[in-house]
Amino acid sequence: MIRSIGVISAKGGVGKTVTTVNLSAALMEFGNKIIAVDADVKMSGLGLQLGMYHFPLTLNDVLNQNLSVLEAMYIHSSGLRIIPASLYLKDARISRLKHVLNDSELLDTIVMVDTPPGLEKNNLTIMRSCSEIIVVTTPELPSVADIMKTIKIAKEKKMNVLGIIVNRYKKGTEQITPEEIEYACKTPVIGIVPEDKTISRSIFKCTPAVFLNPYSPSSIEFKRIAAQLIGEEYKIPHIFRRLLWKLKK
Repeated sequence: MIRSIGVISAKGGVGKTVTTVNLSAALMEFGNKIIAVDADVKMSGLGLQLGMYHFPLTLNDVLNQNLSVLEAMYIHSSGLRIIPASLYLKDARISRLKHVLNDSELLDTIVMVDTPPGLEKNNLTIMRSCSEIIVVTTPELPSVADIMKTIKIAKEKKMNVLGIIVNRYKKGTEQITPEEIEYACKTPVIGIVPEDKTISRSIFKCTPAVFLNPYSPSSIEFKRIAAQLIGEEYKIPHIFRRLLWKLKK
């Protein structure tokens, strides 16, 4: 079985790539076969966020030249496997993406797909190529208003929307609450990732936050979401265990 999960957003800058990278890392820690795919073939960023720049072959080549998907696979120093998009403006036959994501080489793999923001024609094709989708938003009105439209269209087109991840949430501030987002979108919130300095540090160090600091608030939440996606129980580490890890570092 191949499971492809598209991580989508209505607009850029909400943390979609961060979410893709860290959910992939968390799922890998649970022992799953994972590949993170950058399907933003025009504004790729997944490889860059991991400090990976040199790609002889990319998803664009796989789509255009009927190559095996594994020919464009690269392994990050953390062990995370990725299939990047081209760093240059290179056209790609997006209509072939569903075929690529169902390549027999990916059997028993969870494929996390980082998608371009928005609802352009190609973006909808990418979303339809995934067996399931997760919507990422920040708790601000413009972002939530946009995902309401995105989710409505996704459901009209019979896409399997797993839920919403609210990113960069600051408890106790004047933001739209997860409950309000759930009510407005008629879709469950499956994760609330708090504002966390570990994320900016992880981007600077080109390492998933889940690996850089496994006990940070954001890492714990990404692991909890990942466990939910695969139907496993995740117990939040005891505070003393987290403090001990900090002392060792």
